[in-house]
Amino acid sequence: MKTLYIHGLDSTPNKEKLDIMKEAGLVPYALHLDYRSEVNSYGLLKNEVVEKKLEFLVGSSLGGYFAYWLAEELGLPCLLLNPAMTIDRTLPLAITHVNEWNCPFRYVAIGAKDNIIDPVRNLEFFREADRSTVKQRVITCDWMYHVIDLESFAAFLDWSLSGIRNNNRFPEFEQ
Repeated sequence: MKTLYIHGLDSTPNKEKLDIMKEAGLVPYALHLDYRSEVNSYGLLKNEVVEKKLEFLVGSSLGGYFAYWLAEELGLPCLLLNPAMTIDRTLPLAITHVNEWNCPFRYVAIGAKDNIIDPVRNLEFFREADRSTVKQRVITCDWMYHVIDLESFAAFLDWSLSGIRNNNRFPEFEQ
């Protein structure tokens, strides 16, 4: 499955995470974007998805924010890791206004110890975003801070892929 990995703010595509995605049977793609200077980051990501006919999105932090909106606009399943849904926006983020809700399946992992994105506010966002048109599973991880360690990344990826590969059911997350 062709997949776009979207890194967070002031970060880069992590080679080890891309390797984990390959080991899971995915064909990962990633762009290295400087969100602070590239106002059209969303447009660049969207073009990558459309041009390469990508089928799955994985986003972390600000990358999770972008993956959320791309999944809605383009009708793709996604895995969001500590997505920056509630952070105060100091960056100019040109997001296409989404009129239809198209994301079929959304897997979300929120770190209870996240000191960058308020986990309580993030959970509230996803409770409000829980619509009948999307199936989503949101889990809170007591051990997790904002940065996702490689073991947890692999476990979240396996969890979401297990659901997608089994008719998009939502398996229990186990670590």
